[in-house]
Amino acid sequence: MVTAEIKKLSSCRKELNIVMQKADLDPIREKETLKVRRDVQFPGFRKGKAPLNIVKKSYGQHIEAYTMESAVQEALEQTVKEHEIGIVGMPEPKKVDFNEEGDLTMTVEVDTYPEIELKQYKNFEFIKDKYVIEDSFIEENIKRILKQHAQKSEVKGKVENGHIVIIDMQELDESGTPLVGKKYNDISITVGEGRFDPDLEKQLIGLALGKKEKISKEYSKDHAQKEMAGKKEFFEITVKKIEKETLPDLDDTFVKKVNPNLKTVEEFREFVTKGVKNDYTREAENRFSQELSQKLIEENPFDVPDALVNNYLDNMIKDVKRRDPKINESQIREYYRTDALNNLKWHYLKEQIAVDEKIDVEEKDIEDFLNKIENEEIRKIYRENEAALSEARYSIKDRKVFDFLVENSKIKENEVKLD
Repeated sequence: MVTAEIKKLSSCRKELNIVMQKADLDPIREKETLKVRRDVQFPGFRKGKAPLNIVKKSYGQHIEAYTMESAVQEALEQTVKEHEIGIVGMPEPKKVDFNEEGDLTMTVEVDTYPEIELKQYKNFEFIKDKYVIEDSFIEENIKRILKQHAQKSEVKGKVENGHIVIIDMQELDESGTPLVGKKYNDISITVGEGRFDPDLEKQLIGLALGKKEKISKEYSKDHAQKEMAGKKEFFEITVKKIEKETLPDLDDTFVKKVNPNLKTVEEFREFVTKGVKNDYTREAENRFSQELSQKLIEENPFDVPDALVNNYLDNMIKDVKRRDPKINESQIREYYRTDALNNLKWHYLKEQIAVDEKIDVEEKDIEDFLNKIENEEIRKIYRENEAALSEARYSIKDRKVFDFLVENSKIKENEVKLD
């Protein structure tokens, strides 16, 4: 008979104080004795046929060690099964001994799947961005696509606004002497785009190809960076190359070239508009989802065993290694450890909310999911593949829990205009 006292150390760790009575140990000891006899040979006896008393006398210490090992394993398995304990990782024996009656006593600590007592997950207040896309913003995106297909040609004259220039840039001291380690080669700048320092960029206009010219920048006395306030910087610039871009005409021919599924400029404009709106809607949803999950994690603290976190990271690293076998595994583990922990906490929180709120996936949910799949072959895969269907069922429940949390939160929209 095996008895156990369970002590909760944390939300994911338990101490098991287990006793296996002597009467249950004797059969294990006899079994281990027979195993030892099978593998040894004594003078005058065939291998595996020596009397048990001789085997026990010669190998008593080994038999006791094997007995204790097997008994600990058996007692632990019985305890875990009887008390429905989900163990994560390897059990950690703290104490194993025999008491005066010959019973085996042991203290084992085990990591378990998190046990969560939900404290607060309703009636939170959130602000969610709602993007308003102006026509001018769509036009900028269309212009960006046109620029991706622009023809470049070299210019032999001077730099003008809109030109693409390649420059070498040497920083100087006040006397005009080059500063060691402050030379930057082959810098590409689109003049007027605003990605380079605006004060320096303006001074590039009018510079000639191949000539060395000096430019400077003076910081205001109330500059945000105190170490730069009132400072003046000097540079020697060499323009190595000047190019201009010629954008293609936005017509039906260009549209068909960019996307064969589109035929007219009007269709292209609608396509771009839909894509931009979807992108920003997705961005707002993702940001809101992160804020919601972080809030629930903060309000419902619990521990996650290292074994689960490490297993999560193991699987992630396998995926990364498929793309880049030369990754620094230890750096990846360290960098993503916090994300792994938060993702696991979010997963277990949603699972517990589903239990507490009796949120489940019904057959109607599955049918609705399958009916939305237009491709008959894909629909057939889901119907015939239990693993795929199980994954779909998990996604559906996950979405239902998320929708429940949204419905039970106070959400204020923040209108963001993109023009």
